[in-house]
Amino acid sequence: MTLISRPSSHEQMALAAIDAGTARDIALMLADVQAVLDGLASADAPAAAGQAAAILAGADSPYGLQGLAGAVAETVSRLNLAVRGALAGIPGIP
Repeated sequence: MTLISRPSSHEQMALAAIDAGTARDIALMLADVQAVLDGLASADAPAAAGQAAAILAGADSPYGLQGLAGAVAETVSRLNLAVRGALAGIPGIP
């Protein structure tokens, strides 16, 4: 798990209701963010990686560049799973 918050590390569950179309749009946007982060974190972009790491440090982010890329990937996976689960009972939707 790459997200900072771990299961049972909080006392309340947050629930956000969004429609499946919005969830899909968020998942697509996060997939693009993941692609950008993966590109920045690659060995092909050392200057950009250094700049991105400095921006994260300047923002007091608890994530490094690789950790942020992993957390975004995990979030995309969880969101896609939630969308599939929400749509599973609807006839005609794959």
